[in-house]
Amino acid sequence: MCGIFGYIGRPWNASKEVISGLERLEYRGYDSAGLCVVNHKKEVEVIKSVGKVMELKRRVDTFDLADYHVGIGHTRWATHGKVTEENCHPHISDSGRFVVVHNGIIENYSELKSMLIEKGCTFYSETDTEVLAKLYEDLFDGDHFHTLELLVTQIEGAYGVVFIDREHPDMIFGAKKGSPLVIGMSKEEKFVSSDYRSLIGLIDHYMILEDGDIFTITPENYSIANRGLSVERTAHVMDENEKKIEFWNYPYFMLKEFFDQTGGIENVFRGRINFDTYDMHSDTLEYISTLGIERAVIVASGTSYHSGLMGKHYLEELAGIETDVIVSTEFKYKKKFIHTNALYIFVSQSGETADTLDSLKIVKEQGGHVFGVVNVPGSSIARIAGQGLFTRAWAEIGVASTKAFTAQMACFLFLALYLGKKRWLDYKRYRVILESLQSLPENISLLLTKSEWIRTIARKYAFYKNFFYLGRSHELPIAMEGSLKLKELTYLHSEAYSSGELKHGSIALIDEDFPSILVNGWGPLASKNASSAEEIRARSGKVIGIISEFDTHKGLYDDILEFTPMIEELNPFLEVIILQLFSYHVATELGRDVDKPRNLAKSVTVE
Repeated sequence: MCGIFGYIGRPWNASKEVISGLERLEYRGYDSAGLCVVNHKKEVEVIKSVGKVMELKRRVDTFDLADYHVGIGHTRWATHGKVTEENCHPHISDSGRFVVVHNGIIENYSELKSMLIEKGCTFYSETDTEVLAKLYEDLFDGDHFHTLELLVTQIEGAYGVVFIDREHPDMIFGAKKGSPLVIGMSKEEKFVSSDYRSLIGLIDHYMILEDGDIFTITPENYSIANRGLSVERTAHVMDENEKKIEFWNYPYFMLKEFFDQTGGIENVFRGRINFDTYDMHSDTLEYISTLGIERAVIVASGTSYHSGLMGKHYLEELAGIETDVIVSTEFKYKKKFIHTNALYIFVSQSGETADTLDSLKIVKEQGGHVFGVVNVPGSSIARIAGQGLFTRAWAEIGVASTKAFTAQMACFLFLALYLGKKRWLDYKRYRVILESLQSLPENISLLLTKSEWIRTIARKYAFYKNFFYLGRSHELPIAMEGSLKLKELTYLHSEAYSSGELKHGSIALIDEDFPSILVNGWGPLASKNASSAEEIRARSGKVIGIISEFDTHKGLYDDILEFTPMIEELNPFLEVIILQLFSYHVATELGRDVDKPRNLAKSVTVE
């Protein structure tokens, strides 16, 4: 959710560094933004703005902040309180001495607020975060560390919280539970951030804070404690291969990320598959294969849930492993039956998705075999699971996930092939899939060259308000992901259904103003889907077919978005890219901000 960025150095301009950091964190939330800077004269400036970080930057540029050497900033995804300047972070204590930014949710803020009001505190916002500023001041005993220890015993919920004290202008301090925080170090500057990737090019190494950590940072050093004891966290050297995120020649990050999918698929299999010998390599999966796994449970949310549904198809069809897929917010609270012969797979692009992370902790505590599929090394899910597959999709900045989805699909395919080969998977089928995988990046590249053709179809349908996305078997998750992309990017209403289920009630919605997008590639249920298209058209509904170029039923569709088919296991990669491009072009036709859709945040770190 929200993004936090803090900076301390001498004699550099803190506001400039904080603004730059917030721009790199804006994918985490962009309802509003704010910063606080302080100088050696103990002068404090708090500047806020509704809207994106660019609006804050314009306001900051009207101030002379050249000698302010410490700063904290925040870009918000609203949870408590409307999007107003009063609710923007940072928030200040009653005296104005303490200033705080916060990512997370303080679940008992209402009770704390009532208690503080009784003590005479004045509140000006609707947020839970303002309670932290007032409470810290109420508890302050002259020792910043000790007061932080007192603070965290009184608050409930998830938080990454960072403070400035006007009377100690050479210090940043805070605490972490649930919401991610890292400390970054260079020779003469120090940083704190919600995401280490916002520090690329600025630091030499970074440390990932653990739940329960409290910390202080000065220009010279830092201290971390947990449960009253001083601790050291592993220093991670910044990967030289990681580069600052840039648009290159694309108008949106999302469009760039469409084209990243070619290399992204290659990246998933690099070093894991030898296409010359048809061998697969993974120390992690070799160990998993010795555990006697007979079933799998995939836990995920949103786009990752849809990739999990593809994982179910691959694991059942290729590895013979019965698989359940459960939305993480439901799994967290359902009665759990932890089986020793089950593999519990937790999927998250960021590796910080709160409900997925909480579910992982519960299963691990109960002795289940846990496994992560994540994109961010060093993320909480990666560290707590201790084993899994990195999707290697590079940084994904577009809030609505695209390349992370195809990379997750590829990881599930690799997992199923590896375990299937150890079990009963027919070797001929195994060889055919690997041979076809080699040409998948080329087929994706060819499909991406048809973006303008997809745009012409998207323009025809941009004025409709409602859509059905339909598919069957392994194409149903693709329809579901296509429907979600349309919702996220365009704010139009869409629903995803099994095409075979349509006649059981929901076909009542069909009319000339409710088009259907039917995912109907070269599969065993193609003729069944064709019958569904006939039923829709018989009721004056329009049908867009996502079909093979060799489909003999093209006349059934009002419009077609076709692709050159591969084998059944790989066609979904091509189908979903068509749907991604369709949503993108409808969104741009409607004037939407495809990188930062309204109300969304990239990393959902609160439940």
